[in-house]
Amino acid sequence: MKRVTAIGFSIPSFSNDDHIPLDSLGALSDTDIALFSPNLSYTSYSNYDSDSYPSREEFEGKKLYNKKSSADMLLHSQHWRNELTHFIENGGTVFVILSKQEDFFIYTGTTDFTGTGRNRKAAPHVSPFSNYNFLPFKDLEFKVASGKTIVPSSSSVADLFANFKDYLHFEMYIKGDKLNNPTFTTKNKDRVLGVNIKFGKGLVLFIPHLNLEVDKFIKYNSKKDQNDWNEAGIKIGKMLLTNLVEIDKAIRKHVEKSPRPNWIQNEQFLLKSSESTRSLIKEHKVEVTRIEAEIAELRKKFIDQESLKDLLYETGKPLEDAVIKALKILGYQAENYSDGELELDQVIISPEGDRLIGECEGKDNKDIDVTKFRQLLYSLNADFELEHVQEKAFGLLFGNPQRLVDPAERTLAFTKKCCSGAEREKIGLIKTEDLFRVAKYISENQDNDFAKLCRDAIIQQLGKIIQFPRKD
Repeated sequence: MKRVTAIGFSIPSFSNDDHIPLDSLGALSDTDIALFSPNLSYTSYSNYDSDSYPSREEFEGKKLYNKKSSADMLLHSQHWRNELTHFIENGGTVFVILSKQEDFFIYTGTTDFTGTGRNRKAAPHVSPFSNYNFLPFKDLEFKVASGKTIVPSSSSVADLFANFKDYLHFEMYIKGDKLNNPTFTTKNKDRVLGVNIKFGKGLVLFIPHLNLEVDKFIKYNSKKDQNDWNEAGIKIGKMLLTNLVEIDKAIRKHVEKSPRPNWIQNEQFLLKSSESTRSLIKEHKVEVTRIEAEIAELRKKFIDQESLKDLLYETGKPLEDAVIKALKILGYQAENYSDGELELDQVIISPEGDRLIGECEGKDNKDIDVTKFRQLLYSLNADFELEHVQEKAFGLLFGNPQRLVDPAERTLAFTKKCCSGAEREKIGLIKTEDLFRVAKYISENQDNDFAKLCRDAIIQQLGKIIQFPRKD
C-alpha cells in the first residue's frame, strides 16, 4: 500500500509517524501521497507580543502575528510551496483539504525610520497574509463560502463521500480555468468544492473540509493527560487511508499515459499536421514572451504613475516619496538627504533659486500637530549648521490629516498651535491632498505657467496654510 503523509492534519492512528506539522520544514521525499491542510489551529504561531506581559497584537482589526511567528510563517510557507511543487512535479499526489481561510497580518522584516536624533522612530512594515499562502497554486482562486450540502460529481470519490459525508462540510470553493474534472459541487452545481487537476507528472485533488476530531473518535488518556484516538477513530483513520489510495489509483488509470520513447521523434513517424502546429506554438511562445515583457514594463510604469495617489492616503516613507514626485512635477529639484547624522525628508530647490526643507506627516484621525513642526525646526537649524549651507532654508510642513477618509469628507488640517508656530517662523503648511490636485493637473496638461504660479504661491504664503491657484 502506498504511504500517505498528512501535513497540518492528523489522521487517526496509533502513532504520529504519518504526520508532519505545518509549522515545520518537513520533507515529502519518503511518501507517495500527501494530505495537506492549511489549518493553523495546531501550529505554534502566536500573536502575543511577549511572554512576560502578553497582549494580543492587532492591525486594522485583524490578528497580527508577532515578529518571531511572522518570520517563521514566511519561512514555512515558502518551504511548503516549494516542497509541494517539487513533490507534484516529480509524480506525487497531493490531496488538499480546503480548510477555512484565515486572513491576518504579519511583520515583513523591513522597517522605515522617521525623524532624527531623539525623535528617530522605527516603524516596522506589516503585510496582509493568509493560511492559503502555504499553497503554490497561483492559477487558482480560493473563495470563502460555507455550508453542509455537498454533492459528489465523480465516481472516483463515491466511497470517500459515503464513508465520510457526516464529517465533510465546505468552507471554501475554487475558481480557475483548469476545473474540468470537479469531484464535489454545491447542490445547484454553481460552485466547485473539489476537483482533480494534473500538474506535470503529478496530481492535485482538492476536497472539502474534513473534521474527524469529534467525541466519538476520541478518548481521554489520564496517564498522559491528553486525548488519544479510540478504536473507532483508528478504524475510520484506516478507512481514510484506503480511500485516498484508491482514489489516487482510479484517477491515474484515466490520466496516465506511457512515456514517449525517444525513437518516436524519428523522421518516418513525423506528422505534417502536428509539426505545423508545433511551429505555431513556438511562434506564439515568442510572441507571448515579448508581450509579457511589455506588460512587466507597463506594470512598473503604472505603479510609478499611481504613486502620486499616495499623497491622499499614505504616511511615512511612501508619503515622503510621493511629495518628492509632486514637487518635481511642479518644477522643483527635490530629494531625500542623509549624511549619517542628519536626515531630511526633502531638500527642495526651485528654478527661482529658493531653497526649502520639507517634513511630512500623515495622521489617521487627527490634525497635524506641533510634534512634527518641532522636528522641522530642528531640521532647519541642523541644516543651517552644515558647512556648505550659506543661507538658512525656508521650511515646508506637508500634512496628510485623516488620511484614510475621503478628502471630500475631511474636516481636519493643522492644529492652532502648529498654525501659530508656522506664522511666527514663516513656515509653509501644505495639505498633501491640495498638492495632489495641482500636481495631477500639471502632469496631465504640461502647464508650466501654472506650475510657476504654484511655486509663487508657496513662497508668497510662507507662514500660512498654502492656498494653491485653481484651474476650473
